[in-house]
Amino acid sequence: MDMKKGLLMFALILCAVFLGSFLGELARNVPAIELLGREYTVGFSTTELDLHLFVLTIGLQIKVCICEVLLILISLLCYNKLVKLVIG
Repeated sequence: MDMKKGLLMFALILCAVFLGSFLGELARNVPAIELLGREYTVGFSTTELDLHLFVLTIGLQIKVCICEVLLILISLLCYNKLVKLVIG
């Protein structure tokens, strides 16, 4: 039962990210809702560690759209109701 709840949560967040990204792209071209299409980059740039035997490069950057964040919050708010409907 817990595995199904976890998969439902993962599916909801994944759908929210993809749908938010798509809607954010569309919103960039509409002046009234242009704010929803703004992207922000979160993370740190690449760092290089040279050990003469090998070179290790580490970095992580994630682009986050405001529309994605809103849809993730909505999906988290709807999660409990969907668990009751889908799983029972």
